Amino acid sequence: MAIIGISSSPIRGGNIDRMVQYILDHSDKSSEFLNLTELSYSPCMACAHLCAKDNLCKLDDDLQPLYPRLIKAEGFVLGTPSYFNNMNGFMAIFLERLWALRHQRFPLEGKPFVVVASGGIETPDGTIESVKRRMMAYGATYTGGVAFLSKILPCFKCGYGSRCKIGALYKVYGEEGQKTLKINNDLFVRWEDSKELKEELAQLGRRLAA
Repeated sequence: MAIIGISSSPIRGGNIDRMVQYILDHSDKSSEFLNLTELSYSPCMACAHLCAKDNLCKLDDDLQPLYPRLIKAEGFVLGTPSYFNNMNGFMAIFLERLWALRHQRFPLEGKPFVVVASGGIETPDGTIESVKRRMMAYGATYTGGVAFLSKILPCFKCGYGSRCKIGALYKVYGEEGQKTLKINNDLFVRWEDSKELKEELAQLGRRLAA
């Protein structure tokens, strides 16, 4: 059995991917990492008569072979970027599809999980809470979370940041700030630069190991 780390970030190798992997590395358990954006899957289709008997979703997509591994896993690390202080669509649909695990028994009951989230405008506490609430509905046990405020805005790479008055860049920096802001590597903050955050993440890994 292993700890399964699941990232829903479309930025491969970004802060979320690296946080999930860092926790896995500090769990001292065998582990598996996957990024949901590389999979093709749909929302739940409410065909309860097909999954109720064995808790295995019957939709023929990339999530189907994952169900037996989830049931056998010792625990989970779930990581998502914060969209409007909530989980993104990849994570929301994945967790929705776990509804197959709510029939007659709870295969995830008592399994520990931790959550990490990264937000650009505000600390993503609401994102952590939304993932936590959904997993607890499947009987899993919340073991902790880390909400990282990266201050990395999509506007940094959209190409219209200095002129747009709709996006986050205008909201955060204001009109005058937009004119003088220089988009460079210093704005792309890494969680590894925080000794305190690294220790928090390492502690989550140790909790999963315990």
